[in-house]
Amino acid sequence: MDKILSSIRDVYNGGAPMSFSIARKVLQHFERKLPEVQGFDELTDREKEILELLAQGLLYKEIADKKFISIDTVKKHVGNIYRKLHVNNKVEAINKFNHFKN
Repeated sequence: MDKILSSIRDVYNGGAPMSFSIARKVLQHFERKLPEVQGFDELTDREKEILELLAQGLLYKEIADKKFISIDTVKKHVGNIYRKLHVNNKVEAINKFNHFKN
């Protein structure tokens, strides 16, 4: 009973009590995610440029005009970026990019 009351007080005060087994699962989850982060090294210089421009909020057309390439080429680069970073959309790719920069 004391442990339950202590846990309730911890949560009430903004804490997050976690059992050892749950803490281990959380750590294992993040350890498994670590290899995906290294996908950034697989990107070509052009793909990194495209990703940076996406992170700046540029549209495919704007990127194409800025880099003097076609929109289809931008789309191809973006597809390669998604595949190499193991993401499914622009938001996930930008989040990973921002993680790499920090």
